Amino acid sequence: MENQSTLSLTNLTIGYGPKKILAKEINLEAYQGELICLMGLNGTGKTTLFKTILNEIPCLEGTISTHDSEQKRHEKISAVFTERVSIFGFTVSELIAQGRAPHTNIFGKLSANDKQVIQEQIQVLNLEQIAQEQIDSLSDGQFQKVMIARALAQETPIILLDEPAAFLDVKNRRMIYKLLAYLAKKKRKTVLVSTHDILFTREYCQKSWVIQNQSIKEMNPSDISESFFD
Repeated sequence: MENQSTLSLTNLTIGYGPKKILAKEINLEAYQGELICLMGLNGTGKTTLFKTILNEIPCLEGTISTHDSEQKRHEKISAVFTERVSIFGFTVSELIAQGRAPHTNIFGKLSANDKQVIQEQIQVLNLEQIAQEQIDSLSDGQFQKVMIARALAQETPIILLDEPAAFLDVKNRRMIYKLLAYLAKKKRKTVLVSTHDILFTREYCQKSWVIQNQSIKEMNPSDISESFFD
């Protein structure tokens, strides 16, 4: 089965106003069924790239295409960021349910299918025991898993995750890595993960996008070593 291109970065330059973060023309292609790691030192532009792909920050030059109209880009991409935001008044299950917003009717009423999708994500992330707890009472690790569950509930073909295992212990980190590999291989998602974990990259990812010298190049994960970022 031939993989279809789902995300194209063409002659891309990104940054904030006059400040260019990734300034050399970037040309990259992501395909259906790929788990891709985005690697680079802190402050080199990984989060900026994600926010540009999400259209939260405009491109300075070049284009980003999800092979659909610009108006529908938010419907094709879900994202999880590392920073914890303050959320009050919602239980775990209610926050995960927000991921179904693009699929509900104009009144926001959840269908039987919506409820099934929400329950599936609760089970996949092992959140059953805290499903009715308030979001603001969770640990950082629990909160991270809930935000991943909400992104998965959106059922988008492209998923961006910024350091998804940052607050997780070894057991939960391994679980998340296996889940991302499953989503790419079995569910045919395009999964782009910002990470510093070279072992994860080598074991699970099909390719790496590596930031160096204000540009990104594509590499085979097996060619990346600890010394690469010295």
